[in-house]
Amino acid sequence: MFKKSIIISIITFFFLTLTTSVIKNKARNLEKDVLILKKDISILKKQISDAEIDFIYLSNPENLIQHLEISREHYTNFDHSRVFFSINHFMSQDSKETKFYKESNLK
Repeated sequence: MFKKSIIISIITFFFLTLTTSVIKNKARNLEKDVLILKKDISILKKQISDAEIDFIYLSNPENLIQHLEISREHYTNFDHSRVFFSINHFMSQDSKETKFYKESNLK
C-alpha cells in the first residue's frame, strides 16, 4: 500500500512536470509569434502613413501640375515594351534578348 502511493505520486509528479514544460514552450512560441506580428504591424502602419502622405500630396492637382512643369525635361513616357505582366513574361523577353545578342555577335 505504501509503495503503491509512492509510485502514483512519482508518476503524477513526472506527468505534471512534462505537461508544464510543454505548456511553457507553447506559450513562449506564441509570445514570439505575437512579437513578430507586432513588428510587422508597426512596419505596415508606417508604410500606410507614408502612402497616405504621398496620396494627399499627389492627389492635389496643383502640386502635381507644378511638379510636372518643373521636371518636364526629366519626365518621359515609359516604353510599353518594357512593361512585364509576370516574371515568366520577363524571363521569356530576357531570353529573347540574349539570343538576339548572341546572334548579332556571331555575325
